Amino acid sequence: MFERMDEKRERYTQYINNKYPKLKISKMQCSFKDEKHSDTVTLNNVHVFKFAKYDWSASFIDNEVNTVNLIRRYINMPLPKMQCLETGITISNYIEGEPLFRNVLLLLDNRAQEAIAEEIGTFMKQLHGISIYEEGIKNINESPVDFSADYWMSQYEGIQRKLYPHCDSYTKKCIYQVFKPLMDNGHFLDYKASIIHGNPVPNNFLFDKGSNRINGVINFGLSGTGDPAYDIGVLIDNLGETFVKRVSRYYKDIDSFIDRSRFYAFTIGFCWGKSVADMITTRDFTHFKFFSGGGDKFPIGSNW
Repeated sequence: MFERMDEKRERYTQYINNKYPKLKISKMQCSFKDEKHSDTVTLNNVHVFKFAKYDWSASFIDNEVNTVNLIRRYINMPLPKMQCLETGITISNYIEGEPLFRNVLLLLDNRAQEAIAEEIGTFMKQLHGISIYEEGIKNINESPVDFSADYWMSQYEGIQRKLYPHCDSYTKKCIYQVFKPLMDNGHFLDYKASIIHGNPVPNNFLFDKGSNRINGVINFGLSGTGDPAYDIGVLIDNLGETFVKRVSRYYKDIDSFIDRSRFYAFTIGFCWGKSVADMITTRDFTHFKFFSGGGDKFPIGSNW
């Protein structure tokens, strides 16, 4: 049954009031669209409550609490201090900041961009460098985005069947060129497992416009063991490879798996296209979202 946003807001407010009757709410911000698996309610710029959207997505919330609490001591970047209130519901501290959108990043001067590249590179290097055999860390599950080569080949078959009818010949050739390395070499996606974020999109880097620095990283629901190249692929897809090349100055290992990262960066869009093709067939657009990406275009107002 579809629940309207005002109904959600009322339900979450009632839960918080029952749980914390002495908490006075002077400011309330709700986010129902930015995350796929959860809704967030921010109170007074102090507390952040996270609610699983569905029964099946509660595991992502619980995974986030477990992972963040285990990796915190290995990471210099501030992470939210999370507590599980019950299955699929958490509370954490609020970290000030705005999403690090590509248009925001590229309008900064060279020095500020370099500083942010260092922060992201250091964060990724520290995260991916955590030994998965450490006590406690070894209990972290596989990331939900840790997919096998067979999975990606099945995605390619689905793309051909469902998306190709909506593609011109040039687009079909581009898709083929992305999957060709995997078809030519069954070991193309082999990797040494690391702890990964799983979804390092702009919304999850909280940027401080005053200092031009990142205040923290959030939303570890898709984290776990997986291919470090996947995280970098998400960065390429959202911030562009030109900027990721800067990041690699502070995380040298990127060079060793950059082609896998490029593969992931391309396939993210292809798989979304396949999902939209499914929606067209079923006429069910419940989960449809429009994404506006920068590609390798610079924002209006940039220096030429």
